Amino acid sequence: MKREAFLLSLFIFGFSNGITLDELIKTAKENNPILLEKKLDINIQKQIERQKKTIRFGEIDIFGVYNRYEDPRILYPISPPINPKNLIGAENQFIAGISYSVPIFTGFQIKRSVEIAHLGKKIKEMQYRLTKNQIIYNIRTIYLKILSLQKQKEAFKAYKDSLKELYKNVKEGVKVGKKAEVDLLKVEYELKNTEAILDRINNSIKALKEGLKTLAGKDIDLSNIEEIKLTKSWEIPSTIENLLTVKQVKTLEKISEKKLKIAKGDYLPKIFLKALAQRNTGNSEYKDLWQISLNIKYDLFDFGKRKSRYIQRALEVKKAKLQEKAVKLRIKKDIENAISQIKTAEAKIKATKKQVQLAKTVEEIEKTKYETGVSDIYDYLHAKAQRYLAESGYYQALYNREIAISYLKYILEEFADE
Repeated sequence: MKREAFLLSLFIFGFSNGITLDELIKTAKENNPILLEKKLDINIQKQIERQKKTIRFGEIDIFGVYNRYEDPRILYPISPPINPKNLIGAENQFIAGISYSVPIFTGFQIKRSVEIAHLGKKIKEMQYRLTKNQIIYNIRTIYLKILSLQKQKEAFKAYKDSLKELYKNVKEGVKVGKKAEVDLLKVEYELKNTEAILDRINNSIKALKEGLKTLAGKDIDLSNIEEIKLTKSWEIPSTIENLLTVKQVKTLEKISEKKLKIAKGDYLPKIFLKALAQRNTGNSEYKDLWQISLNIKYDLFDFGKRKSRYIQRALEVKKAKLQEKAVKLRIKKDIENAISQIKTAEAKIKATKKQVQLAKTVEEIEKTKYETGVSDIYDYLHAKAQRYLAESGYYQALYNREIAISYLKYILEEFADE
């Protein structure tokens, strides 16, 4: 009963006065460099979208030109009737002005490019949330592995303390001639083996904590981490259409379709409006000029360049549709894999729980047999070791189930909005 109470207390009270999983996740959201980089990608894409929108408003430019001629040249264009006396010539001429050019019709290319940039921003937002989902899952997994190792460490520490007590009792028995000295060596050997196991667990915990610091993006105190509440139940959704991974590939499909429409627009004419006002100056004289022009451009023949681009875009649309199908199949496979891992862990919990009970009974029997001289100390040590190994396996199974549930939540992107 005392041992069972000890096992229960580990899960009820856990570790106190340490960092919690929620605090660790909060730190990572504020400091993880990969996550911060994804935030910057969103802002960059917003600026790209803004640039695409401003193209439709055209450009206003100012310009200036200085020309030096070998002989005087007329200052401004002339038109009949021509009076030679009114012609103004100058060797040094200065031209300054302002112009405004704006696209009137570009085969809907500007409109499509704005729509593509907007979809690109949505993809960046989805990638940020998917990255957050990945980072939180990695943090949870490492955190749970540390908790599992710490519980296993507690079991082996208790085993070590038990061996020390046994060593003390056997030593007393050797002094009075009731126990063989070789029994003392066997207990000592098992003690050294247990210490090696504890060292290996401590090293694993240390390495995992360094991994947590990397994910958190900050050097934080992880000397003590708090226990979490284990998940009681889990479920799977009826559809995967709302998952960000699916939405992302569908958005990429939309982008490829709009690029195809841009390729179709290459077969349409382009119309531009340009307005210009300038002042020509020379020999202390000047002339103000203005001009408005409407330009129409149509590519009559381009040796198959537009056709090749159209075929490329059409193939990209087909590829995007295939990628959507592949992504959905992969997600369904991952969900089934996660469910299998959870069920395996749950079966392991039941099995190891029974093993702990049986191992404890066997240990008590072997202890009695050894103390009465019926059996060798090796049988007793083996039974004792099996008991603590069973307890260690029980803890491991508990956290493996929690890790498997976290993996299912990761596949279902439940951490994306934390």
